[in-house]
Amino acid sequence: MKADLTPLQVFKDNCCKREVLNLHVFCKNFPDCNSKIILGRYQEHLQQCLFESLQCTNDGCFDQILRKDLKDHLSQHCKFREEMCQYCNKYVMLINIKNHEKDDCPDYPVPCLQNCSQIILKKEIEKHHAVCPETEVDCPYKQYGCLIKVKRGKLAEHENGALREHMLQILDKNSRLEEQISDLYKSLESKEIKIQQLAEAVKKCEKEFRQFTQLFGKNSNLMVSTQALASHLDKSARLESQVKQLIQMANQQQSKLDLRPLFDTIENVKQKIALMESYDQRLVVLEGQSSKHDLQINIHKAQLNKNEERFKLLEGTCYSGKLIWKITDYKMKKKEAVEGRVLSIFSQPFYTSRCGYRLCARAYLNGDGSGKGTHVSLYFVVMRGEFDSLLPWPFKQKVTLMLLDQSGKKNHIVEIFRADPNSSSFKRPDGEMNIASGCPRFVPHTVLENTKNTYVRDDTLFLKVVVDLTDLEEL
Repeated sequence: MKADLTPLQVFKDNCCKREVLNLHVFCKNFPDCNSKIILGRYQEHLQQCLFESLQCTNDGCFDQILRKDLKDHLSQHCKFREEMCQYCNKYVMLINIKNHEKDDCPDYPVPCLQNCSQIILKKEIEKHHAVCPETEVDCPYKQYGCLIKVKRGKLAEHENGALREHMLQILDKNSRLEEQISDLYKSLESKEIKIQQLAEAVKKCEKEFRQFTQLFGKNSNLMVSTQALASHLDKSARLESQVKQLIQMANQQQSKLDLRPLFDTIENVKQKIALMESYDQRLVVLEGQSSKHDLQINIHKAQLNKNEERFKLLEGTCYSGKLIWKITDYKMKKKEAVEGRVLSIFSQPFYTSRCGYRLCARAYLNGDGSGKGTHVSLYFVVMRGEFDSLLPWPFKQKVTLMLLDQSGKKNHIVEIFRADPNSSSFKRPDGEMNIASGCPRFVPHTVLENTKNTYVRDDTLFLKVVVDLTDLEEL
């Protein structure tokens, strides 16, 4: 029997729906997930299922990761995760961190472009170039004519060696300036004379004009005017004759003057000046010889100082892979670091053996990177050595950094790390030394400077670096 049904006559069978939703089903991620749940809680289970595939939440990453692996992926494996830059403490996407360090990081250490073997923070490279001894600068006497460019470190040597030439250049320029000043004075005097002559001529014309005006204004009779004019001409003629007489008398007086004593005096002065110039030249020669002797003495002194420093260095050099670094004047050196004058200090070099790796330590007393201003940062540095071509690379040994307790209780602060063979810090050095690697937060200032601790005594602290020589063959 066919019958029409209206929407009001149709209703949901909730009883049947409950029976269906209470049916047990397997997770779609079976067999990895062997959970068996009722259909009504299936979606709730998928929101928690460890084997459910999810997309990585980092921007730019489209990897599909199981929920159980998502945490490790976000923290360790994702190339698009953010990591803190070890130099400037800014968070940068891992895939871009190398480019950030080389291009954007202001605290990234770079070698000086002038090959002065110093490692400088990128943000301080311009400040360093202003004092770099390898930068070429103009001679201070450029304005006097010396066009030589010389490295800043050899500027004093150039000034001492070219002292005579510089003095001659200064004298030459002063002479030219004196000549210019003399010419200006002469030109000024001639112009003043011309101005005075013109002023006198103007006054004379004005006087004559006033006289003629008075004559023609007061006297209407032409005869009287003519007589006055004639009288004026007679006076002018008389004045002209008097001037000629005065000129003749002056010429006669000048011819009578005897200038021979004056010429003799001038000649004597010239001879004395020539004699003094000869003495001055001899003095310049003697000063040049003295400067050369002083320069040679300074060179010998510098060589002796270098030899003495080298002997001291050789006497204190360790060849067993261990370094005991004594840092004196701690307060003064830390103050220099806080003020930005000397940010870091280097230890003396030490070796793993007589023909082994050449190494040193580097300390930032006011901290570096994440430890700046709060910690002492301690780094390990691989330096260029004489036997690098015979040694295995990269450097792979375990390194121990220690701050020694001076109380005898051996409460040392210790940090241990193994060299990362993939890091550029442990490859064979191309320059004088590699980029330092170590602990930017080695020891807090609050611990180091606490009066209850004995890490600093008599303003001195001791740092120790130990290289594990296991499996390291000697040459």
